[in-house]
Amino acid sequence: MIDLDKTPTIRADIELIRKLQGGDSQPVSVLMDRYGRDLMHYLASILNNREKAEDAFQETWSRVLRSIRRFDPNQPFGPWLFRIARNLAYDQLRRERRWRFWFGQPREETPILEPSTESGFDRRLLDRDLARTLLARLEPMYREILWLRFFKDKSYEEIAEHCDLPLGTVKTRLRRALQKAGELWEETAGETDARK
Repeated sequence: MIDLDKTPTIRADIELIRKLQGGDSQPVSVLMDRYGRDLMHYLASILNNREKAEDAFQETWSRVLRSIRRFDPNQPFGPWLFRIARNLAYDQLRRERRWRFWFGQPREETPILEPSTESGFDRRLLDRDLARTLLARLEPMYREILWLRFFKDKSYEEIAEHCDLPLGTVKTRLRRALQKAGELWEETAGETDARK
């Protein structure tokens, strides 16, 4: 059970969710305003395509509305919302993988990831275009973990809870993601040097 005295956002969410469960559809716009930006960035970090992320965003809220009566309002809403989004995004990636197996590779997609201006991520450490290029070339699970850790400043424990993963798995994936990003950065730097 959560401590309601320390979490005013959760108290407000509980009231909104109870209204939704009672049939009032107005609170969904408040919840979308509160969680929408982070949810969209999160979906984009996994899917790496704005149109797909927008579709998944809409479908996430659709599923929330269909399932809201079963949700326990005494639990935090944010993790539940992001778990729905995460499951939906990974299901979409699995469908696309099967589609590519049968029908070949799709056209090149434009990456859309960029650091949140609200996070503690220091943009001076990495050029935005380079960050987008590197992240776009990583597997979705690595993009997700890097986005949560460095763009949203989540702790290992928060990432483990968010992704429903053991803490050791989070640390291993983060280490591998950083290693792969470093290798890609070296390749990119080598390509740039070769052009000079």
